[in-house]
Amino acid sequence: MLGQYSKSKWVDDAYLMWAKNLIGRDDPLQTINMLQSFADQFPKSELKPEAKFYLGLAYRNARKYPQAVSAFDEFLTLTNKHPLLPYAHYERSKALMSLQRYREAADGAGVVLQRWPKHLLADRALRQRAEARLQQGDYLAAREDFRVIGKRAVSEADRFDFFMREVDCLESAREFDQALALLRGELSHTPPPPATVAGQLPPSGSDHFGRLTMRIGTVQLLAGKFDEAVAEYRKVLTDYPKTAIAAEAQYRIAYGYEAVADNFERAQQEYGLVKDQFGMSNYTQQAQTRSDDLSRIMQYRKGGAGADSLEKKAEAGFLTAERFLFQLDKPDRALEEYARVVAEYPKTAAAGRALNAQAWVLRRKLDRPAAADSMNWRVIHEYPATEAQIAARDYLEAAGQTVPDSLIKFPVPKVPERDTTAALTPVPANTPPLGFGPGAMSHEDSLAWQRTRARMTPVPGDSAMMHEMRNLYPNDPRFGPGGAGVQRDSLGRPINPYPPRNNVPPGMPVPGAGVMQPGVLPQDSSYTRERR
Repeated sequence: MLGQYSKSKWVDDAYLMWAKNLIGRDDPLQTINMLQSFADQFPKSELKPEAKFYLGLAYRNARKYPQAVSAFDEFLTLTNKHPLLPYAHYERSKALMSLQRYREAADGAGVVLQRWPKHLLADRALRQRAEARLQQGDYLAAREDFRVIGKRAVSEADRFDFFMREVDCLESAREFDQALALLRGELSHTPPPPATVAGQLPPSGSDHFGRLTMRIGTVQLLAGKFDEAVAEYRKVLTDYPKTAIAAEAQYRIAYGYEAVADNFERAQQEYGLVKDQFGMSNYTQQAQTRSDDLSRIMQYRKGGAGADSLEKKAEAGFLTAERFLFQLDKPDRALEEYARVVAEYPKTAAAGRALNAQAWVLRRKLDRPAAADSMNWRVIHEYPATEAQIAARDYLEAAGQTVPDSLIKFPVPKVPERDTTAALTPVPANTPPLGFGPGAMSHEDSLAWQRTRARMTPVPGDSAMMHEMRNLYPNDPRFGPGGAGVQRDSLGRPINPYPPRNNVPPGMPVPGAGVMQPGVLPQDSSYTRERR
């Protein structure tokens, strides 16, 4: 169409359909390349708004969310009446969710519900608004949306999932009593699980009773009722032995001992039982990881005597605090652990680090900047010449405060400790010395020893060349005392039978040896020939 009928009035339709099909083939980048210039290529086309919508859809599929929002906004500006309007609001809401602009995302999904309440997108828009409200922090409104969606569910599995999302909203709002009442009401008319063989998966849908029981335990654990929570988890282990849901229940028991009871040793034991319930699973791997971390913390806590042991014990306090802060999402408990490090190791580098960590939690997690600044200033004044003081200055200056240079003292570099290890074992007295010479070799007539003797005891009357020849070839009779047997040239100079350039081993015939002749040897260079 585009190649043979480029002047047709259907060219813009064909071009747009081509771009739309590329989205269906998961090739959004090519769609973007085609539709970015659609308005320039077809300035009079009536399909420009639709092209802008699909450009926004391609941007969203390519995870370019800011550009997607801008494209959908342009589409909404170009037209007030179009079949794609509800889809534009819905897709724009999804892009805003990806940008974590939850309030705008909820409002965008709400437009679909208000203007097109009977549209086929209505249920999707309602769920979109519920998720956006939950992320936004409007928990009660989100719960109401999930309740309405649950009533419209077409299957029991979907209804149950939306019911559990209601519980999520109540948990996030910390309405634990309402959450427990809701769960127990649902449990009252849920049939108990049928008798199953250990290790056999329960029939589809029959695990709702166990999931409700375990969720009751989770709500009680969040409410601080540790014993009640563990009792509910034990019920799941009894009703669903050796199954995946039992492994999850066992994992949550261990997690309770770690996060709520602060009993790391018991938690480690409970984590070890997870694999006995359902072999290898996600919970088994997580349990092993957390058990290893707890082992490291307990090993540091034991320590021993000496400075190194004190550092390890302080490090155990930091690991525990960070565990509460980042893994368990309990900043208050993290503050307690950091404060314990300051109290147990006062005026040490670890205490300065702990104070800075407290300031970080107060500023970033609890939104208490004044208290955080107070902690940092305490480090400035009480911990000079430490890395903690430098870090505290950086924190304060990042917050817009000025720290006088007179208060800062840089740490003194540590001088490496002198090596006090024992000296090397002395060489035994009867060990032969290294090298060659008397006592070092069994035969004093070796070549090396003869060369050394020749160099040490020159023969009187030797020329420098004769002395060097004797050193090079001590076993050659021609170079004996007085130079007997040495071939000499017409001037009486001894001739070297083994020129170094020939690289011929001793005892092998050498071409031209003993005769000064102008003949050209194969290994001679032009310089050697000229010299010869």
